[in-house]
Amino acid sequence: MRSMIFPKSLTKGSTIGIVSPAGKIDSETIHFAEKFLLSLGYKVVVGENAGNAYHQFAGNDEHRASDLQKMLNRTDIDAIFCSRGGYGTGRIIDKLDFSHFLDNPKWIVGYSDITVLHARLQNELKIASIHGPMPKNFPDKSKDDEDMLQLFKILHGELPTYKFKPHLLNRNGDAEGLLIGGNLSLIQALRSTPYDAEPHGKILFIEDVSEYLYNLDRMMYNLKLSGYLKQLSGLIVGQFTEMKDNDKKFGLTAYEIIKEAVSEYDYPVIFGFPAGHGNINMPLVLGKRITMSACNCDVKIKF
Repeated sequence: MRSMIFPKSLTKGSTIGIVSPAGKIDSETIHFAEKFLLSLGYKVVVGENAGNAYHQFAGNDEHRASDLQKMLNRTDIDAIFCSRGGYGTGRIIDKLDFSHFLDNPKWIVGYSDITVLHARLQNELKIASIHGPMPKNFPDKSKDDEDMLQLFKILHGELPTYKFKPHLLNRNGDAEGLLIGGNLSLIQALRSTPYDAEPHGKILFIEDVSEYLYNLDRMMYNLKLSGYLKQLSGLIVGQFTEMKDNDKKFGLTAYEIIKEAVSEYDYPVIFGFPAGHGNINMPLVLGKRITMSACNCDVKIKF
């Protein structure tokens, strides 16, 4: 099996590309992100179609794929920031040619719908990437915010160790494994595709937003019934925000649904990791081997 590839670290003066492979985003936010990155000492290249709009997408499939393909190919681009999630990356993922990118891999940053891109990078191409804040979030952030500081530390080669207070639903224990995952809805959508993860011995991270509780239960039971959950060595549960319920209440919270689905396994489970669609989105290096430990006094995740 080929070893995971880790893109080279950035330096001050490195060039960051901004593309929009999924949902549309207003040009003002793109311009804000460009100025923000320039203020940090980077050069910035914005995709030609990054601010386009076609229905709910940032341009049609061809425009979005073209922008991302150019950024993948360019040897003068050192990292690629996806401007936002939304929906649409899955419509273009099989249109992309990574042959030039494999000769010059670079960090790709994003979350939510960008889980599709992360999945192809890790599960097919064996290249690590970063689940973390995107330009859409930059107007609401400061360069001194904890998640932003950590994002640029990772880009510059400094890997994190996260320590935080335990959640009441945690299952204590220690585990080691390759970190995979992202948005649960997208993980579910990629099942039985070429970009589906092989879960054996891996540590899975999941988060989601605006899902009905019954649908969360259905997704978790798909992973359970297929044997996916059984094969993991650990589970990190991030933010499940703006979750919805029907008039007839489901009866469990999002975290309780997840806890129930993995109740028969003995690996550690960490709830409440501050990553996802909340105000704080601590970055994670997908494709990196990590250790995780949970006890009654604290929780630690080390890259």
